[in-house]
Amino acid sequence: MERVYYDHSRAEAEQPGFRSGEATSFVLDPNGEVVTCARVRLAPNSLHALHGHGVVEALNRLPLAVGPIEAGCDAVLEPRALSEASRILYEADRSTYGATWEFRVGAADAPPREYCIVIDNREYQRTLSRLQYLVVLAGREGRAVRLAL
Repeated sequence: MERVYYDHSRAEAEQPGFRSGEATSFVLDPNGEVVTCARVRLAPNSLHALHGHGVVEALNRLPLAVGPIEAGCDAVLEPRALSEASRILYEADRSTYGATWEFRVGAADAPPREYCIVIDNREYQRTLSRLQYLVVLAGREGRAVRLAL
């Protein structure tokens, strides 16, 4: 089986087999339209690290207005879940700092191929910090958070 590693120096679009995502905080306006208040883009490095470290699994145990959090689907964390979501993100930041992590992120049958990523921990830590800020601020302001992970 061929093993394909994510190349941090190349553009995401050039690297099939690896996904990116985003998190947004939002409110509904008086007409019921979604108004995005803040957005954090998740590069493949951070998205796959969130999955590999079990952060997505932990977030899936929280109250979701829409869910579950899974590839290709949007999930929505209710405002009442954001305090616990913040705690999960802070713990992920604390427990993953300073080590080298590698994860298998998928496979393809034709040709037989395995996709792997060695996490750029500095980029992941910055993304966790941005997610923490988004979640804390959304919680203070009574917003929900949409996750496309």
